Amino acid sequence: MSTRKAVEWGVLIGETVRPLPKAQNVTQARLMAAKPGNRGRRGHAPVVVFRDSARDMWKRYQDQAPVPTQFDLFDLFEQEA
Repeated sequence: MSTRKAVEWGVLIGETVRPLPKAQNVTQARLMAAKPGNRGRRGHAPVVVFRDSARDMWKRYQDQAPVPTQFDLFDLFEQEA
């Protein structure tokens, strides 16, 4: 039997990811992301994102596309220097 790594869940608001530390699976993450406090200024539908570890980029749950955030762009700049 293999052990699955713990997945970190979050909600994407603009270019910022707000972590959802209490979410243990995608269903809980979607319910938490649907709260009014987790919506953007214009009231867009929340985007659930995940990552397997703190070193991985956040990815959209719906299409697995990587999500560049302000922190990730800063980290890439530091690696190039």
